Amino acid sequence: MNTFTYNVGQHLRKCHPDNPDLKLWWEGYYQSMWVQTQKGPLIENYLAKLFDVMNRSRQDCNRILAIRIDLRFPNGMYAGLLDYKNSALSAFKTFFQRELDRAGIKYPHKFRCVWCCEQDTSINPHYHLLLLLNGDAYNGLGYIGRTQSSDYGYENLFHRIVRSWARAINHPQECMEGLVQVPRKPVTNELATWFFHSEDQFTFEQVFGAASYLCKEHSKPIGQGVNCFDGSRG
Repeated sequence: MNTFTYNVGQHLRKCHPDNPDLKLWWEGYYQSMWVQTQKGPLIENYLAKLFDVMNRSRQDCNRILAIRIDLRFPNGMYAGLLDYKNSALSAFKTFFQRELDRAGIKYPHKFRCVWCCEQDTSINPHYHLLLLLNGDAYNGLGYIGRTQSSDYGYENLFHRIVRSWARAINHPQECMEGLVQVPRKPVTNELATWFFHSEDQFTFEQVFGAASYLCKEHSKPIGQGVNCFDGSRG
C-alpha cells in the first residue's frame, strides 16, 4: 500500500520515491496510444518494456493471439512473504512453455509474455499477465470450463494455462476454478483475448491499452526487494 503522496509541493512526482530509477507516467496516452491511469500513475519503464515485447511479437509473427490472464493463489495457501523471487510465476512460465513445446502444433508458438506482481492487503501476491502467441499456431483459448472429471485435461490453450499454474503451485486441478481468470473487455464483456494481424495498428493499440493496467504503480511492492514487473527478452 502506498505511503507517499503523489505531489511534491505544487508538482506531480516524476520518479517513484522508493525507487528513483522508476519514472512515473501521468498522461493518458503513451506513444499516441491510450493507457489506463484511473488508479493513479503508471511506470514509464514498464510501459516501454510492454511496448518492446509487443512490438517484437508483431515483428516475429504475421498473426498474433494476445490474452490477458490473472493468476491467484488459493485461499488457505501462504506463498511466503511476497514470494520475493516470484518462484511460482517462474515455475508457471516453465510449465506453460513445456505444454506448448509438447503440443505438436504445426507452427512454432513463439510464446512471449509481460507480467506484473501486485500485493496490497492480502497475504499473497497475485499476478497479471499478457500472453502473446503466434496466431498461426493458436487463434483462441478454447473451452474454459472443466471436463466431466472436474479437471482441466483438454488439450486446448486455456486448459494448458490452468494445468501450468496448478503444477506451479502444487495444487489439485479439481480445485483450480477461479485461480486462473481471464478478465473481460469493459464495453463488450467478451473475454480479454485478441486475434489480429501484425499490421493491424488499431487492435495493437487496444491490446496495449488493456495491458497498460499491468504498468500501474498502485499496489506494487516497489522498494521491498521484489521484482514487480518484467517481460520476455527474446
